[in-house]
Amino acid sequence: MSDAAPRPSLLRRIGLRLLRSTFVVWLAMTLVFFAVHGIGDPAIATLGPRARPEQIQQFNERHGLDQPIAVQYGHFLVGLVTFDLGTSWRDERAVIDVLATRLPRTLLLMSLATVFELVLGLGLGLLAARRRGSSIDTLSMGVAFLGVSTPSFFLGVLALQFLAFRLGFFPVGGYGVDAADHVRHALLPALVLASLGAATYARLFRSEIIEVSAQDHVRTARAKGLSASRVLLSHVVRNALPPIVTLLGLSLPALVAGAVVTESIFGWPGMGRLAMESIYSFDLPMLLGIVFIGAITVQIGNLGAELLVARIDPRTRDRD
Repeated sequence: MSDAAPRPSLLRRIGLRLLRSTFVVWLAMTLVFFAVHGIGDPAIATLGPRARPEQIQQFNERHGLDQPIAVQYGHFLVGLVTFDLGTSWRDERAVIDVLATRLPRTLLLMSLATVFELVLGLGLGLLAARRRGSSIDTLSMGVAFLGVSTPSFFLGVLALQFLAFRLGFFPVGGYGVDAADHVRHALLPALVLASLGAATYARLFRSEIIEVSAQDHVRTARAKGLSASRVLLSHVVRNALPPIVTLLGLSLPALVAGAVVTESIFGWPGMGRLAMESIYSFDLPMLLGIVFIGAITVQIGNLGAELLVARIDPRTRDRD
């Protein structure tokens, strides 16, 4: 009976999270919609300053821009509910079709970056914690500090110049022609994208390992004669992971935003690069579609991180 008690609480939390996520997505989309409409004239931005009045009128009529803003917003909300994101103003392609092509490429890049963040960050943090106060600890945290303080666009240019151009360790941008080639082309931009997250995880994991290692249950486990590796894995690392998983969910927006810069530097044809192109061309439907998919991705990631924390630490299941 006691084992089943936390389940309603967890289900309630999931329901509340879904409601909050829906509100966050709606708010983000609404802000972008009205912000872009308030910046300038979409017809002139798309057709150019030399467009004739009849061209501007035809453009506005074709895309419903001649209607009141409230009516446009209503059509926009209906499109969100039905996943009809409209047509690109730049090339007249359906937004959902373009995003269906670009999204898997960005997900590949972000997945590799997440793996690099966790492997490098947790490995560096664990090494620094186990060698606390030594030169290895100082060097590890120095590397982490550089990772946190170095802008991704600067690191990306350096990596492209030295590791790709000069040394030839990685392909010079692009996407490749097959699955294996896609992964090979994604390695360097994924490493650059992972730099900030890996540094953050390293610093947090180091502090968590040190804090957990000093707790009573760890000392008790050592006193019982358990091996050092079992104490480390079962009692220290396991109890140090929940903050890392929480940070993983919270860092998704930074990962999505970083993909915009990284994809542009490396010529990676994903949603980040598409976002830059849409901003330059004032392609409102495409930009709104990108924000919509990005917001949903972040909310799903946050929900997944919360469920994973509940799985790792059962004590969190009863918290509201």
